[in-house]
Amino acid sequence: MPVSGGSATIVLIRHGETDWNAGGRCQGTTDIPLNARGRDQIAQLARQLANVTFDAAFTSPLQRAVASAELVLAERPLAITPVPALAELSYGDVTGATDEAWPDGVRERWARTPWDVAFEGGESLARVHERATPAWDEIVESQAGRLVLVSGHGHVNRVLLLHATRRDRAEFWNIAQPNGHAVVVQAGTVYSLETFLASFQQESIRA
Repeated sequence: MPVSGGSATIVLIRHGETDWNAGGRCQGTTDIPLNARGRDQIAQLARQLANVTFDAAFTSPLQRAVASAELVLAERPLAITPVPALAELSYGDVTGATDEAWPDGVRERWARTPWDVAFEGGESLARVHERATPAWDEIVESQAGRLVLVSGHGHVNRVLLLHATRRDRAEFWNIAQPNGHAVVVQAGTVYSLETFLASFQQESIRA
């Protein structure tokens, strides 16, 4: 998978762990910082990406995503552009709640048919799709032929990956998004970070 060419190559990461992630609380748009484990997760990711030269970087404005982008980029002299549309899904009235505190039936519907759930006082996945995918498309179009870091969140990243690959929305929960996870998206195809790094290393050797 050559990095150069007509398509943007996007390294899409999920932020590291926060105390609310660790406690199983609905985080959404609440601006919770990374905890020590989350910083360690991103430090490990940063080591994997240490030899990668990014041309641009974009992030959700929430501090856990911003800090993750900053840790990955480390000393690179590259500005990070916050994109409000990449913020996480708002859980509305269940923000801060753990599973057992959700209203009757909502947790079950969220697990089975997440696209049918609209959180009271918050958002639905359809609303996230409506606001986040145009921002993604703008990044893809404006960064053609460039290597780009995008730092985001679990649910938003799932929506973006479904959109980028034109997969059925029923596959939402099939997309793994653990804290500190990264995948690479190029021309509608998703690659593992390991595949990307192996290709990147081969290109460097040939250069």
